[in-house]
Amino acid sequence: MKVIGIDPGLTATGYGIIEDGKCIGAGTIKPKGKDTHAKVLEICRKIKHLLDDHKPDIAVLEKVFYHKNIQTLMKSSELRGAIILTLLENEMPLTEYAATKIKLTTTGNGRASKEQVRYFIEKIFMSDKKRVSNHATDALAIAYTAIQKMKEMK
Repeated sequence: MKVIGIDPGLTATGYGIIEDGKCIGAGTIKPKGKDTHAKVLEICRKIKHLLDDHKPDIAVLEKVFYHKNIQTLMKSSELRGAIILTLLENEMPLTEYAATKIKLTTTGNGRASKEQVRYFIEKIFMSDKKRVSNHATDALAIAYTAIQKMKEMK
């Protein structure tokens, strides 16, 4: 089973790909320019390339969470919608998890800090690899959660 986790963000979208318990790819998509629509297009095109190159079995996103700034929430939602459309157009099965579920699955604590999640993910997947961005670590945590939840269903 090959899973791609995606942590959507307009300034930086993280991705992490796990296959057979190993990280086979992780990184950050950092779109250029200031135009929101151009950023969304660039992120979606790069995700399409990841899908074509790695051919994951399933994609996983973090569910939208509360933002204090309504404009940020709107732009984040637009990006998520575009990513979801990109995944669906590529016939990619998709699931989503709340941040608390991801933290609970990775650390055992639904209110864990980003540092605690990062520590866990690095211990599991990054022992022999270079350090990746926080966005990529979050994406790996998202993919890891999906894998653990699938195991529980068996």
